[in-house]
Amino acid sequence: MVLVSAFKDGYTALRANPILLVAGLFVGGGSQLQYVEHLIDPPLVSAGASLAWLVFFPFVLGGFLGTARAAVEGTDASVSHFVTAARTHYLRLLLGTVLFVVLVFGTAIGVGLVGFVLGIGSMALAAIHEMAAFTAGVVSLLLWLVAILAVILFVQFYDAAIVIEDQSVTDAFRRSVGLVRSNLKSVVGFSLAWLVLLNAFLIPEYLLQLTLTDAAPADVLPIDLGLPIAVLLPIGIVLSAVGFAYFYTVYTAYYLRLIAISPITTESV
Repeated sequence: MVLVSAFKDGYTALRANPILLVAGLFVGGGSQLQYVEHLIDPPLVSAGASLAWLVFFPFVLGGFLGTARAAVEGTDASVSHFVTAARTHYLRLLLGTVLFVVLVFGTAIGVGLVGFVLGIGSMALAAIHEMAAFTAGVVSLLLWLVAILAVILFVQFYDAAIVIEDQSVTDAFRRSVGLVRSNLKSVVGFSLAWLVLLNAFLIPEYLLQLTLTDAAPADVLPIDLGLPIAVLLPIGIVLSAVGFAYFYTVYTAYYLRLIAISPITTESV
C-alpha cells in the first residue's frame, strides 16, 4: 500500500539522514516568529521578522524536499545538496506559494460571496420557515468549507512537482491536479492521516496560541496545564522541527511513489 509504505520510507530516510532534522529545526523555529510580537516591543521588528520568514520559507522548503528525495532514494543527502536544491527552485517555489495562497483565498472569497447572496435569501426564507433557513445557512457554510478543502487537496503537490520533477509553476499545479484525479482515494486517505498526525506534533504551538490570546487553555481543555511561554516556546520549536522533518519526508516519499505509478505521459505535457 502506497500510504503505509510512504510512512515507512520517511522513517527510514530520517533515521539514516539526521541532516533532515536540522532543516526541520529551521522550519520549527521560523514558525514561531509569529509570536515574536509578544516578546519584542517594537511592532515593526515583529512584522519584519514574520515577513522575512514568509519570504525565506520557500528556500528552506525547496532545500528540504530536494534533500528528502535524496535521502529516500539513498543518494547524496548533504548540506551542499540542500543549498543547491534550495537555490535552484527558490523563485518558482516563491511564485508557486503566492499562487497557492491566491487560489485558496480567491476560492474562499468567491464562494463566500455566493454564500452571502444565499444568506440574504435565507433571511427572506426565515420569515416563512426558520428551520429551512437554518438548514440553508448550514449547507452554504459546508459548501464553502468543502470548496476550500477541495482546492487545497488538488493543488497540494505543486511544491513537490517543482522540486522533484522540475516543473514550471503552472505545469506544477496541472501535474498536482492530474495526480490527485488519478489517485483520488489514495490521496484523500494520505492527506487525512498526514494532517492529523502532523497536528498532533503542533499541540504545544496551539497551546501557545491560547496562552497569547484572551482565551486561557482551561477554556478549551478540561485542565489548565499552567505552562508559561518560556516552556511552551522551546517545546513547540522542537516538536515542530521533528514533525516537519518526518512528515515532509513522508510527503516526499509518498510523492515519489505516486509519480512511479502515474508517470508523465505525452498527453499530460
